[in-house]
Amino acid sequence: MEITIGILGIITAIIAIIDFKYNFFSKPKEDDEEKIDLLEVQFRATQKLSEEVQLDIENYILKADAANKLLFKDMTFSSYLTHMRKTHNENLSDSLYEKLCDLELTKSNTVYIIKSLEFQFSALLRIKNKMQLLNLLYSKRIALAKKEDLALRQI
Repeated sequence: MEITIGILGIITAIIAIIDFKYNFFSKPKEDDEEKIDLLEVQFRATQKLSEEVQLDIENYILKADAANKLLFKDMTFSSYLTHMRKTHNENLSDSLYEKLCDLELTKSNTVYIIKSLEFQFSALLRIKNKMQLLNLLYSKRIALAKKEDLALRQI
Protein backbone atom coordinates (compact mmCIF):
# COMPACT_ATOMS: atom_id res chain seq x y z
CA MET A 1 0.00 0.00 0.00
CA GLU A 2 2.79 2.43 0.92
CA ILE A 3 4.66 1.52 -2.25
CA THR A 4 1.54 2.23 -4.33
CA ILE A 5 1.14 5.66 -2.70
CA GLY A 6 4.84 6.38 -3.34
CA ILE A 7 4.53 5.38 -7.00
CA LEU A 8 1.40 7.52 -7.40
CA GLY A 9 3.27 10.43 -5.80
CA ILE A 10 6.17 10.05 -8.23
CA ILE A 11 3.81 9.82 -11.21
CA THR A 12 1.94 12.92 -10.00
CA ALA A 13 5.23 14.81 -9.62
CA ILE A 14 6.33 13.81 -13.13
CA ILE A 15 2.99 14.94 -14.59
CA ALA A 16 3.26 18.25 -12.70
CA ILE A 17 6.78 18.83 -14.05
CA ILE A 18 5.73 18.04 -17.62
CA ASP A 19 2.70 20.33 -17.28
CA PHE A 20 4.86 23.12 -15.86
CA LYS A 21 7.40 22.80 -18.71
CA TYR A 22 4.62 22.71 -21.29
CA ASN A 23 2.84 25.78 -19.94
CA PHE A 24 5.83 28.00 -19.21
CA PHE A 25 8.59 26.96 -21.57
CA SER A 26 6.74 25.90 -24.68
CA LYS A 27 6.69 27.91 -27.86
CA PRO A 28 3.25 29.39 -28.59
CA LYS A 29 1.18 27.18 -30.84
CA GLU A 30 -1.52 28.18 -33.33
CA ASP A 31 -4.12 28.43 -30.57
CA ASP A 32 -1.87 31.01 -28.93
CA GLU A 33 -1.85 33.18 -32.06
CA GLU A 34 -4.33 35.46 -30.31
CA LYS A 35 -1.67 36.32 -27.72
CA ILE A 36 0.84 37.10 -30.48
CA ASP A 37 -1.75 39.28 -32.24
CA LEU A 38 -2.48 40.94 -28.90
CA LEU A 39 1.24 41.52 -28.44
CA GLU A 40 1.42 43.32 -31.79
CA VAL A 41 -1.71 45.38 -31.08
CA GLN A 42 -0.50 46.33 -27.61
CA PHE A 43 3.00 47.14 -28.87
CA ARG A 44 1.72 49.33 -31.71
CA ALA A 45 -0.84 51.10 -29.50
CA THR A 46 1.79 51.84 -26.84
CA GLN A 47 4.25 52.96 -29.50
CA LYS A 48 1.69 55.33 -31.04
CA LEU A 49 0.64 56.76 -27.67
CA SER A 50 4.28 57.35 -26.75
CA GLU A 51 4.79 59.29 -29.97
CA GLU A 52 1.63 61.33 -29.34
CA VAL A 53 2.69 62.19 -25.78
CA GLN A 54 6.13 63.24 -26.98
CA LEU A 55 4.51 65.53 -29.54
CA ASP A 56 2.11 66.92 -26.90
CA ILE A 57 5.01 67.73 -24.58
CA GLU A 58 7.06 69.24 -27.38
CA ASN A 59 4.15 71.44 -28.48
CA TYR A 60 3.44 72.54 -24.92
CA ILE A 61 7.11 73.42 -24.41
CA LEU A 62 7.00 75.62 -27.51
CA LYS A 63 3.60 77.15 -26.82
CA ALA A 64 4.06 77.86 -23.10
CA ASP A 65 7.85 78.36 -23.11
CA ALA A 66 7.95 75.54 -20.57
CA ALA A 67 11.26 73.81 -21.32
CA ASN A 68 12.69 74.65 -17.90
CA LYS A 69 9.43 74.52 -15.96
CA LEU A 70 8.78 71.53 -13.74
CA LEU A 71 6.53 68.78 -15.05
CA PHE A 72 7.16 66.73 -11.92
CA LYS A 73 8.68 67.89 -8.67
CA ASP A 74 12.19 66.93 -9.80
CA MET A 75 11.96 66.88 -13.62
CA THR A 76 11.50 69.65 -16.18
CA PHE A 77 9.46 69.31 -19.34
CA SER A 78 12.64 69.30 -21.41
CA SER A 79 14.40 66.60 -19.39
CA TYR A 80 11.27 64.44 -19.35
CA LEU A 81 10.93 64.76 -23.12
CA THR A 82 14.57 63.71 -23.52
CA HIS A 83 13.96 60.76 -21.21
CA MET A 84 10.83 59.77 -23.13
CA ARG A 85 12.62 59.85 -26.47
CA LYS A 86 15.42 57.69 -25.13
CA THR A 87 13.11 55.09 -23.59
CA HIS A 88 10.91 55.10 -26.70
CA ASN A 89 13.92 54.31 -28.87
CA GLU A 90 15.02 51.56 -26.46
CA ASN A 91 11.63 49.97 -25.73
CA LEU A 92 9.16 50.87 -28.47
CA SER A 93 11.15 51.13 -31.68
CA ASP A 94 10.22 49.32 -34.89
CA SER A 95 13.57 47.53 -34.84
CA LEU A 96 12.84 46.16 -31.36
CA TYR A 97 9.45 44.94 -32.53
CA GLU A 98 11.07 43.18 -35.48
CA LYS A 99 13.52 41.51 -33.09
CA LEU A 100 10.60 40.40 -30.91
CA CYS A 101 8.89 38.89 -33.94
CA ASP A 102 12.04 36.95 -34.82
CA LEU A 103 12.25 35.41 -31.35
CA GLU A 104 10.44 32.20 -30.52
CA LEU A 105 8.70 33.57 -27.43
CA THR A 106 7.25 31.23 -24.87
CA LYS A 107 3.71 31.70 -23.70
CA SER A 108 4.87 33.12 -20.36
CA ASN A 109 7.27 35.55 -22.10
CA THR A 110 4.49 36.74 -24.39
CA VAL A 111 2.15 37.31 -21.44
CA TYR A 112 4.90 39.14 -19.52
CA ILE A 113 5.65 41.46 -22.45
CA ILE A 114 1.95 42.20 -22.96
CA LYS A 115 1.52 43.07 -19.27
CA SER A 116 4.59 45.30 -19.41
CA LEU A 117 3.20 47.10 -22.45
CA GLU A 118 -0.17 47.52 -20.71
CA PHE A 119 1.62 49.13 -17.76
CA GLN A 120 3.54 51.49 -20.08
CA PHE A 121 0.32 52.34 -21.93
CA SER A 122 -1.41 53.19 -18.66
CA ALA A 123 1.47 55.45 -17.56
CA LEU A 124 1.54 57.17 -20.95
CA LEU A 125 -2.21 57.71 -20.80
CA ARG A 126 -1.84 59.46 -17.44
CA ILE A 127 0.82 61.78 -18.90
CA LYS A 128 -1.35 62.44 -21.97
CA ASN A 129 -4.26 63.41 -19.70
CA LYS A 130 -1.96 65.68 -17.68
CA MET A 131 -0.76 67.36 -20.87
CA GLN A 132 -4.34 67.88 -22.07
CA LEU A 133 -5.20 69.49 -18.74
CA LEU A 134 -2.12 71.72 -18.87
CA ASN A 135 -2.98 72.77 -22.43
CA LEU A 136 -6.54 73.60 -21.38
CA LEU A 137 -5.35 75.62 -18.38
CA TYR A 138 -2.78 77.43 -20.51
CA SER A 139 -5.38 78.26 -23.16
CA LYS A 140 -7.77 79.57 -20.49
CA ARG A 141 -4.99 81.68 -18.96
CA ILE A 142 -4.07 83.16 -22.36
CA ALA A 143 -7.72 83.84 -23.16
CA LEU A 144 -8.18 85.54 -19.78
CA ALA A 145 -5.04 87.63 -20.29
CA LYS A 146 -6.27 88.74 -23.72
CA LYS A 147 -9.66 89.62 -22.29
CA GLU A 148 -8.05 91.68 -19.51
CA ASP A 149 -5.74 93.37 -22.02
CA LEU A 150 -8.71 94.24 -24.23
CA ALA A 151 -10.59 95.64 -21.21
CA LEU A 152 -7.59 97.79 -20.25
CA ARG A 153 -7.32 99.16 -23.79
CA GLN A 154 -10.96 100.23 -23.69
CA ILE A 155 -10.39 102.27 -20.54
